Amino acid sequence: MIKMRWAAPVPKQNRQWAALLAAIAAADGRGEMYVAEDLADEWGSAWSHPATDAVFVGDGPDLVGFAWLKAIPGVGDAHQVACWGGVAPTHRRQGVGTALLDWSAWRAREIAATFDAAWPTNVIIEVGQAETDLWALVRRAGFDPQRRFLDVARPTSRLNASGPAGPVGLECVGWSPALDHRARLAHAEAFAHHWGRRPRNRDEWAQWYTGHRYFRPDLSVLAVDRTTLAVVALVLTAAYPQDWDTGPVEAWITTVGTVPDRRREGVAGWLLDEVHRRLAESSTGFERSILGVDEGNSTGAVALYRRLGYELVRSVTTLARPVGD
Repeated sequence: MIKMRWAAPVPKQNRQWAALLAAIAAADGRGEMYVAEDLADEWGSAWSHPATDAVFVGDGPDLVGFAWLKAIPGVGDAHQVACWGGVAPTHRRQGVGTALLDWSAWRAREIAATFDAAWPTNVIIEVGQAETDLWALVRRAGFDPQRRFLDVARPTSRLNASGPAGPVGLECVGWSPALDHRARLAHAEAFAHHWGRRPRNRDEWAQWYTGHRYFRPDLSVLAVDRTTLAVVALVLTAAYPQDWDTGPVEAWITTVGTVPDRRREGVAGWLLDEVHRRLAESSTGFERSILGVDEGNSTGAVALYRRLGYELVRSVTTLARPVGD
């Protein structure tokens, strides 16, 4: 590893980075494929500062490892430094992963010094169920499991019999730009007390949600209160064609949320069934929908998805440790 090259990344390496991520995904079963355009989004994130908060490891002409940190101030009652990284399967068990994690911990301490000192800072990392080497590494480094997130899928051939009228006083409508601001407000209210979530400002909402190039407005629906015209629930969908080369043709349901005072009325299930009807009728040829859910979600989401026919595909655990430990 002494001969390996460590340096801050530059955008012209995005294609190499995508190839490294493809090799990592194939080995670890994470199910996510990236193209260079996807990685360009990371450079524009409000949380990313790659000139100082990322490092790429090269071996000759090859990119063989990376660490990319995101500095996220004020999540709940703590700040976060999220660590994303990986090592090529050909270069594992050579100390590269340990060195990258050590660098990430060092840089996280420097980032934490820039945050409001009134709140602590936690370093977080996500580990997929098949990433046994990474699990062992982060556990040795003092990271403790915090939450487990489940990816669950439902075939488009399974159509449930939700009534078209839906809950009293609500109308199901397709997403539109005119309703986008109200949808963002509903999202903030729906996820206000979810673990690790924070309200999205306008720029973040546009970048990662309804302004993203993979967003599918034709497969996204809102529940609107007929009296107040407020959005009270939303289901947003995206599709990532690059994933279909190695997996099923699937639509990612990126957001399912209902404001607290309209929960337990069947709103989410009603909207999900409408999205599923649209998926089944789409000319894209979707085989299934897939979504991620916090296993510890207190709103009953896991039970709802099971009732709707969603089954477990894989899981990811979020681990954390306080800065300085």
